[in-house]
Amino acid sequence: MSIRSAGEMVFWTSVALLLYTYAGYPLLLALVSRLRPRAIRRAEGTPGVSVIITAYNEERDLYAKLENTLALDYPADQLEIIVASDCSTDRTDEIARAFEARGVRLLRQPERLGKTAAQNAAVEQARGDILLFSDATTLYWPNALRAMIPNFADSTVGCVAGRLVYVDPTRSNIGRAARSYWRYETFLKQCESRGRITDRCIRLPVCGAPRGVRAALQ
Repeated sequence: MSIRSAGEMVFWTSVALLLYTYAGYPLLLALVSRLRPRAIRRAEGTPGVSVIITAYNEERDLYAKLENTLALDYPADQLEIIVASDCSTDRTDEIARAFEARGVRLLRQPERLGKTAAQNAAVEQARGDILLFSDATTLYWPNALRAMIPNFADSTVGCVAGRLVYVDPTRSNIGRAARSYWRYETFLKQCESRGRITDRCIRLPVCGAPRGVRAALQ
């Protein structure tokens, strides 16, 4: 094989892989999800839910986040709110303490070890049957828990992820691109879930979208 032929083969193979990644794979997912859809048993219920908000220097957004979480349509006696502060150096801890009378718990890390370590520390002290991980900059619709929790009535469901809606008041080009990306990402997750692609694995969003996990799986 000549160098030219080898180069052409590498080029077209690369093109084929790119096309599969961005077009072929989504189309395959859509087909599989239609041919072998997964039925989820949903039932109303109010198990204990622990909302874990990981925060580092979030004084700008934490107040609104806590007010938003406290306003969720869910029984107050079944809702636990934990702020896991990763050694914040601003007013994050002060704001969290101001909500203690309303049931918010502040767990401050003794040293800064990162978001995952802060979440893990909060998980160890959480009391809920369902753990809902969140960022301080993400706000939820009041019915978010009412929409997510019924899915856990199905014993085969270990994780439920919410849908991220990107808000861009300035309507910039970057904002439009971000919204397009998240629509594409949401489409993939929906197809993976419906088509049983995620039966043996969990692909959690790393953004601030809500993601609920059974505490028993932690």
